[in-house]
Amino acid sequence: MKLNNPADLIVTNNKKQILLVKRAKTQKEFPDCWSFPGGGCETGETAEEAIKREIKEELNCKIKKLQYFKSYYYKGKGYHSRVLYFYGTISGKIKLQEKELSDFKWFELNNDLLKLKLAYEQEEVVKDFMKAVSDKLVSS
Repeated sequence: MKLNNPADLIVTNNKKQILLVKRAKTQKEFPDCWSFPGGGCETGETAEEAIKREIKEELNCKIKKLQYFKSYYYKGKGYHSRVLYFYGTISGKIKLQEKELSDFKWFELNNDLLKLKLAYEQEEVVKDFMKAVSDKLVSS
């Protein structure tokens, strides 16, 4: 059984929006679906180091502010994942890694997000983050 420990970033801005990226149609898993940017940890890398590297690779940006949000556990065919979600802001002009991603968009933080075709069962993450923002547990 493979254990996978990716880290994803809920990118926020001062307009109460979050950034989602669209996975390329050529991706094996969840092609043409929206998701939070992020990816797996490399050997010897912390989750914080991994998310900083992934944001640089996928968006060509730097993380300005980074805070831990929550972990989620997923079971798939032949693997288990514990995904660590962080939230924060980025700096720099977004330039997508076109091999993996086809688009990006800032979305209003509301229930319309749940109508999107989201990858990796991220609907639960979206719901939890919206609740945390409305309860003022996190600042968007």
